[in-house]
Amino acid sequence: MYKKIVVGYDGSDRALRAVEQAADLATATGSKVHLVTAVDKSDKIHEIGASSDKQFLSSSEIAQKQLADIASDLCHLEVSMAAVPGSPAKVLLDEAQEVDADLILVGNRHVQGLGRVLGSVAEDVAHRADCAVLIAKTA
Repeated sequence: MYKKIVVGYDGSDRALRAVEQAADLATATGSKVHLVTAVDKSDKIHEIGASSDKQFLSSSEIAQKQLADIASDLCHLEVSMAAVPGSPAKVLLDEAQEVDADLILVGNRHVQGLGRVLGSVAEDVAHRADCAVLIAKTA
């Protein structure tokens, strides 16, 4: 059915639900999962931790750590990951092409808007993807 599923993660509970659904589908179909997160193009440096053990990490380093934590929870699956600068929809679409994915799983809403059925990322991905798109109910 599917060989490689691309799913985005932005640190939110909704994105985690999308990742969980991608993992369930991958388990059922024997697919690989490619976790993707979009990072700020400026790759800002953030101060992390208490004054005694401060660390200075870039946005992409923080994103990589978040993805690694998620991937470790999916140890029963073959998982790859990427933290890529750019807008979420473009990053998902570009990564899907890069890894030759046959499915992009995206949550139905990121931010609630008046009268909106889908979030802008889900809508953009659904209209522009070269592969199948599954819009998962995450909200």
